[in-house]
Amino acid sequence: MLNIEILGGVGEYGRNCFYIEKEGRAILLDCGVMNNPQKTLPNLTEAHVAKLEAVFISHSHIDHVGAIPLLEKWGYNGPIIMSDMTAQQLKITFLNISIFHPKSIGGWIFVNKDVAYQWGYSGHLVGSVWYQIRFWGKMLFYSGDYVMDSYLLKATLPVADGTIYDVAFIDSGHVEKQINNFRTLQQIMEYISVYPEQPFIFPSSFSGKTVDIAAYLHQHTQRTLHIDQDLISLFEQYEKASENLLPTKAILPSFKQQCSTKSADLGDIYFVPDRNASKLLELLQKIPKAIVIFTGYWQKDNYKMMLSKTEYKEFFYKTHPDYHDILTLSKKIHAQTTIYFHSSFTNRETTFLQLLKNKKALT
Repeated sequence: MLNIEILGGVGEYGRNCFYIEKEGRAILLDCGVMNNPQKTLPNLTEAHVAKLEAVFISHSHIDHVGAIPLLEKWGYNGPIIMSDMTAQQLKITFLNISIFHPKSIGGWIFVNKDVAYQWGYSGHLVGSVWYQIRFWGKMLFYSGDYVMDSYLLKATLPVADGTIYDVAFIDSGHVEKQINNFRTLQQIMEYISVYPEQPFIFPSSFSGKTVDIAAYLHQHTQRTLHIDQDLISLFEQYEKASENLLPTKAILPSFKQQCSTKSADLGDIYFVPDRNASKLLELLQKIPKAIVIFTGYWQKDNYKMMLSKTEYKEFFYKTHPDYHDILTLSKKIHAQTTIYFHSSFTNRETTFLQLLKNKKALT
């Protein structure tokens, strides 16, 4: 029988960390911290770490990797499994990282005779993945952070072969919303078109959403895009990962060239890191008439003074499954037990039937 411990990430938005044990041997799915000033750790202990045979990392965001140093602190020397692109994105390196490459997709990769996995693209960030895991005769599915309708990135699922998973962990990050990402892109474009000489600023995260929006605007407007230096590496990674992109959505050379331009003009569009308020403030001082566009969750109190004399607009672009996406994933991933994570609107007791019944309350 499996012993499943939620060390973080269920009933909350962050510090994703899931411990699965059978007969004294265990694996860990992600090892993140809370994305708050305290960087709250998961409820991981040295006793957990002592039993680990493998750690599976879905992608490089801090709420999935921020607690990896605890593993080394407590003597873990097994593999920390991740995609090659995720390994490149980490700000620090770890001795026992075990990377897989794009050519291995679709095949079983063995950690040992009792643990093996397959992986696929999850559409959240370049290099982000889901896992299908064989663990001591049990079958597990872990979605990681999943986006079904990224403008640029592929999102796949395991081959439908009748597998019934013992446990499935499914991202429910936007369960309270119903969003069509392509329609959001169209709405952003329509809004910008109304102000042909107005500059726009997008506070942006190191995520697939940022490149989706920038690429769409590049392809559908004549305006110049300026990408902050702190975000440039993200765009460069898309050039290296054509297999991760939808076939018709390759990043054009002209896109990179335009985004690195230094000259500024009326109506230009700027992408700056959303976690660096000083850069946004500096840019607003240079172009005080700019309209700021927010495209996800944001803390209004943090921007209250900065935006007191600045116009801003909100659009929501999904970086997780919304309500209907979650239902679709739940129907495609057949599991005896499903654990919905990454949201304060779901908890350990949430079931598929409850999601169906509670549509009005959730959305």
